[in-house]
Amino acid sequence: MIVHGIGSAAERRKQVEEMIGIVGLSKQQLNRFPHEFSGGQRQRIGIARALILRPKLIIADEPVSALDVSIQAQILNLMQDLQKEFKLTYLFISHDLSVVRHISDRVAVMYLGKVVEVADKKSLYEKPTHPYTQALLSAVPVPDPHQTTQRIILEGDMPSPANPPAGCTFHPRCRHCMEICKTTVPPLKEQTASHWVSCHLE
Repeated sequence: MIVHGIGSAAERRKQVEEMIGIVGLSKQQLNRFPHEFSGGQRQRIGIARALILRPKLIIADEPVSALDVSIQAQILNLMQDLQKEFKLTYLFISHDLSVVRHISDRVAVMYLGKVVEVADKKSLYEKPTHPYTQALLSAVPVPDPHQTTQRIILEGDMPSPANPPAGCTFHPRCRHCMEICKTTVPPLKEQTASHWVSCHLE
């Protein structure tokens, strides 16, 4: 890890050692080559690099997708601890809805690059409104073998983001599609307090 322009070389080294310790690594590991670190250790190094300049916002794009489940949990818990310690805001991007539920306070669901629903975590997971959000959450595995959920199967293929359909981009796969959906983009409207949805049904 290299930090430029912050004090002397000794001061920079001290800052790096402190940050490495904060993310759960030891200063003895600083002289290792990249291939000598595991995936989880590399992710800790990435977090340390992001934190070294004390940002207020960190954009994390699929930060745990390449890790096994046990390591994912360690990294997510670390990120939550660091969020409290450094008063951070995360913009957390993920396709794993279980991970999103664990880490997020507020969730935005996107389809073909457009936000279709925004809500606080509890509201979104307990009462999803947009048909795409409903389909996504119906596919999340339920850990209770006695609890069953009705899976919503989307028909057709996702259109190309380079050539999205007119109107609501989700309409070719939506079981509730109406004529207006094929021609008019639905605005993002407030359904209830802090819950917004882009759908002509609402």
